[in-house]
Amino acid sequence: MVAMASREGRLAAVRGGAGELEDVYRDHFGSLVRLARLLLDDKESAEEVVQEAFTRTYLAARKMRGPDDALPYVRTAVVNLARSGLRRRRTARNAHLQPVPDAVSAEHETLRDDTRRQVADAVRALPRRQRECVVLRYFSECSTAQTAVALGISEGSVKSNLHRALASLGVVLEDAR
Repeated sequence: MVAMASREGRLAAVRGGAGELEDVYRDHFGSLVRLARLLLDDKESAEEVVQEAFTRTYLAARKMRGPDDALPYVRTAVVNLARSGLRRRRTARNAHLQPVPDAVSAEHETLRDDTRRQVADAVRALPRRQRECVVLRYFSECSTAQTAVALGISEGSVKSNLHRALASLGVVLEDAR
């Protein structure tokens, strides 16, 4: 019986608070939206904040002490919701999310590995001097001069060996396709 009486009292308080809240909504909605808009710089977000503030105030109507508490309660809710909205936006702005690179398909990996294997086999099949020039120049990224010094030959020899090697690789790899 006591539980039922306290429930009835709470419902009456909410109903009474709802009437006061309707008056506050009718009389102060525009000014509360302007307040939220000043805090948020966005009309749609400001209206959402005010609506949420009224909803929260309605749900907490039994916490209000008197009929004059509705407007200050809603105003405080508007300010707090606007602050939390600003905090969320600032956090989102400051978060430097890195896009996740697209994953390479298994088929692409297999084809790439197969192509690498074909190139490596074709380079291994080259005559020794051409193979050395290709490996130093393209795989080790040495300049023509550095390749010549490393092999103890002239730059002209490096260039002619590279030309012959690339022509040979072009034929072998074209046939492999």
